[in-house]
Amino acid sequence: MTAAKVSDRLPSWLLLVGAMTALGPISIDMYLPGFPAIEREFAQRGVEATMAAYMVGIALGQLVYGPVSDRVGRKPPLYVGFVLYVIGSLGCAFASSLPMLTTMRVVQALGGCAGLVIGRAIVRDRSDVNEAARAFSTLTVIVALGPILAPGVGGIIVTAFNWRATFIFQAVVGALLLIAMHRVLRESISVEKSAPLTMRSAARSYLGLLRHRGFVAYALLAGFGMGALFSYVAGAPIVLTGRYGLSAQQFGWLIALNGLAFMVAGRLNMRSLHRFSPRQVLARFIYVPFALGSLLLLLATFTDPPLWAVVALQLSFFISVGRMMPNVSALALAPHGQNAGAAAALLGSLQSVVSTAGGAAVAIFNDGRVSTLAMLMTAGALGAVASYWMTRDSDP
Repeated sequence: MTAAKVSDRLPSWLLLVGAMTALGPISIDMYLPGFPAIEREFAQRGVEATMAAYMVGIALGQLVYGPVSDRVGRKPPLYVGFVLYVIGSLGCAFASSLPMLTTMRVVQALGGCAGLVIGRAIVRDRSDVNEAARAFSTLTVIVALGPILAPGVGGIIVTAFNWRATFIFQAVVGALLLIAMHRVLRESISVEKSAPLTMRSAARSYLGLLRHRGFVAYALLAGFGMGALFSYVAGAPIVLTGRYGLSAQQFGWLIALNGLAFMVAGRLNMRSLHRFSPRQVLARFIYVPFALGSLLLLLATFTDPPLWAVVALQLSFFISVGRMMPNVSALALAPHGQNAGAAAALLGSLQSVVSTAGGAAVAIFNDGRVSTLAMLMTAGALGAVASYWMTRDSDP
């Protein structure tokens, strides 16, 4: 298939893929303001488990949709995914207990991850490596709107109605995306000569990818990079509110700045790709997060850093990681056009596993100090650097 050029005027398919990909952040962030109300209604603590359940569903579901979409086409699994997402959202809205809510969050995630993994595969189908990097940069900008808008919209919905209404809203969004996908999206691969889908063929695809040194290295790079970000997001509520006395509302505004950081990163990366290849852009920024994390670590170890310094270095850290991620995705998927769905699925799952490890490290080591948070961020950045060195002899 001839690659379609990603021009400055965004094509409708890319906007739709962006909306499908943004469904994840919306599903994660929108119901956060309803956490206290959920625990009060069910008279039970542990609502955080519903978020962990969603992440488990995302990691597992991707592994199914990837090889399926390689065999039957990109659109059929999307129909199944969006229907499942709507069912899961409605199940959350009418959950009668916290365990039921947790279960339906898994169902919701198993549906929502279809757009995430198949969206990456569609970009690979339609673009060469340079155009794919620009497309992934565009997706970064679009997806960044989720963390910016979702908590605020969720707060309005919870205040005006209740926490259940946030899931009704998500069900409506899923239904609208299903309709838009049916009307706008054209099939991006030919499946006439595809081999039948079997467990053996799916396993063969994944084993082949795991034997590809460059793919595994890029997946680890993405995982360590996102794990460094996730360690900050997971640890910041305790550190910033406890050490600097921020209110919940003030902390919410700081979290929203992370979305703006990714929007800036996406736009800057698109401009860089007019002059440099994805590999060259990655080479220019791979060491920046490690340098910024080390600076924050030194500052927090030997001084009591003011809040503005912590936030400035953290946002710079997020922007630099955001400059790398679109190029990493494009480079990881470039050699795997024949099984782009499986490659996108394994890339996402490996990234999720490594990122989740960052969150687990926070749970173990976070002691409320900025230096500990900076140490975890720096460790993730160092892992990304080590993974980058593994890619130096790989394609393209």
